[in-house]
Amino acid sequence: MPSRRDFLRTVGAGASAALPQAAASPAEFPDRRALQAARARRGILSPAKTYRMMEWECHTPPEGTFDIDVEAALRAARDAGAESMMFYSQDHWGYAFYPSEVAVRHPHLPGDFFGREVDTARRLGMSVVCYYSLQFNNQCVLAHPDWGWVDEKGEQQRMRWFITCLDTPYRQYVLGMMDELFARYPIDELFLDIFGIQFHAFHGSGRDPFCYCRHTEAAWDRAHPGDPYRAGFATREGWDRRYRWHQQRTMTGMLDEILAVVRRRRPGVLVSLNGGPEAFPDDVMRKVSFIYAEPLTSSTGISLGSILMRGWGRPDYQAGVFSRQGYLDTYPGALPRVKADALILQNARVFIVGNAPVIGGLDGRGFSRRWFAVAKETWADVRHVDALLEGAEPLLSTAVLYSEATREELAGQKRPQDFRSSVLGALETMTYAGRPVESLPEFRLRPDQLRPFEVLVLPEVEVLSDAAAEVIRRWVADGGTLVASGACGLTGPPGRRRENFPLADVLGVDFAGEERRYAYDAEGRLKKGVVQTYLESSGHPLTRSLAESTVGLSGAFLKLRMRAGAQELLRYRLPLMVEDLPHHRWFNWGPPPPGAQSGGPAAVYHRFQKGQAVYLGAPVFQAVTADKLFWTRRWLPELVRGLAPRPLAELRFPVLAEHIHGTFFWDRGRRFVLVQILNAVELSTEGEFVDVPSAEIRLDPARLRVAAARVVWPSVRDLAAEHSAEITRILVPRPGRYTALYLKVA
Repeated sequence: MPSRRDFLRTVGAGASAALPQAAASPAEFPDRRALQAARARRGILSPAKTYRMMEWECHTPPEGTFDIDVEAALRAARDAGAESMMFYSQDHWGYAFYPSEVAVRHPHLPGDFFGREVDTARRLGMSVVCYYSLQFNNQCVLAHPDWGWVDEKGEQQRMRWFITCLDTPYRQYVLGMMDELFARYPIDELFLDIFGIQFHAFHGSGRDPFCYCRHTEAAWDRAHPGDPYRAGFATREGWDRRYRWHQQRTMTGMLDEILAVVRRRRPGVLVSLNGGPEAFPDDVMRKVSFIYAEPLTSSTGISLGSILMRGWGRPDYQAGVFSRQGYLDTYPGALPRVKADALILQNARVFIVGNAPVIGGLDGRGFSRRWFAVAKETWADVRHVDALLEGAEPLLSTAVLYSEATREELAGQKRPQDFRSSVLGALETMTYAGRPVESLPEFRLRPDQLRPFEVLVLPEVEVLSDAAAEVIRRWVADGGTLVASGACGLTGPPGRRRENFPLADVLGVDFAGEERRYAYDAEGRLKKGVVQTYLESSGHPLTRSLAESTVGLSGAFLKLRMRAGAQELLRYRLPLMVEDLPHHRWFNWGPPPPGAQSGGPAAVYHRFQKGQAVYLGAPVFQAVTADKLFWTRRWLPELVRGLAPRPLAELRFPVLAEHIHGTFFWDRGRRFVLVQILNAVELSTEGEFVDVPSAEIRLDPARLRVAAARVVWPSVRDLAAEHSAEITRILVPRPGRYTALYLKVA
């Protein structure tokens, strides 16, 4: 049988049926070359404006030296395309790279290494970002063991490097360094790494986010006399109170103190963080010029983290591409190039994180020449299109609600990973549908913000306020399409349990209980990653593709009562047996197969005034990323296309649909639509590119009339459009790895 790679090589050999095409009408399009030239003449760009920032990861142990040709390394960075440089002032080891009077200097520090980097970069026309490792610090914890973050047993916590506690004197140590740095150097931006690390670890892996050192206990006792710190963790209320206090003290409060110090010295300085919305409270995110350094990606290359950040309405968020060590491998530069292109696809400004490209004595000059060659290829597309992206605003089609209240509720239930899985699963599957996708944070859930969207997804949103439910109800009544799943709004703020869905009238179902027998063991522990219920199609057109057999999901599911007018899409088929390992009840190696018993309706379709809704009583979006089930990635996009067959805009691909993504953005004057298409198959094949015969742009001419289309990168060519009363089609032959094109609005 042919291998997967043999198959992929033959994919591009097919030819799609040619559409009847009208000749493109003559039109003036933005001149990409002129826009790029004008951008290049602007001089030193602020870190908030560049799409090309470079970080030299430089965590230098005591054995490391600084035998580095800074001038040559920075010229190599500039030649690769860097417009802004991020230099280390304090690394994870806790060493200062400048002659600090407050901090521990690196033992081999040759004078003012950080200052030399800053001066050279600015002379070469690049802006400067000061990197600072906030909570990894080996030197401080080794010298002051009581400054470390400790677990309930008093053991020092570490993630390779020791983690500091910000309730200790280390807090003032940090502020002293901030004052030194911003008094001495012309820094454009401060980048805080390892910020809120306890909460990153909690949301990423479920690690206990609390410190139990004597300094933390004393700080709590001063603020909460009569409420002993350790004893309070026994109740959910006490746990929540301590969680909020830690958030405020180690993130919001620490950030406020740093902002006060650095802006006293340099009032206009930007401050940014490494992290993202799944770990930070909203009051932190609104105070910073946000850098999202490690974007959450799908297995097929979608930059889900960039979609999340764009939804916050930040004009200057960034996302990073991590590279391999240049002295380790001869990896192809196409791999980070695809990742960088995935970021600009979402209009995220790109920065490259170099895995130790600058090391004392390396390659004879203290830097990896191979790594800088890869860096240049990484920005191969970004260097030619970043001027097109400035000021661009996304077309709006499908919104996925990011519920901060649900995130906090699931944190209190010790289920933070479930929230991340649900949100990312929804963003991923909606992108596969080919429509423009936005993340809509809860604080933007207002009638004016929701009105332009065609579809709204509530991915296992457990907490929903009455006001938010009313906004959604009116939007659906006016013609919107709602897709919801799981315990939709069964908890109302603040933690109040409801007896029914607040949107039951919209969804067409009432809550009738929760089935937990199959999902939890006798001790009440969730059986992770095991199918615990089955779904089967009712034969409805929206689930016809699932009619051949049952499909499965893990987790508890909700029992439902259908209302008049609702149509059953899926029904539960209960497993043959309740698995009970201690009592020798299980079926083979896998989960018990479906039995003959039905569990009632599982998914319903309901018309609500001018709009419509689909509701599924099981955590289907969580399964996309947590369980990696094929049927969820295929059926959910199909469902959206069936519910909204005439979107404002969409992209279709004849093959490799999960690996090819696209976005639509209005240009600054809203006279043109910038379309970007990315083929990310190289990430799955680890460097082997396979083109596709074509991509097809489909538009609703009643809402978006297009007069002409032109590819502007990597070549320049006009594209013909086929017009009818129902649809406008534009065929893009052989889109390659990355294509940028303009649609001229009539």
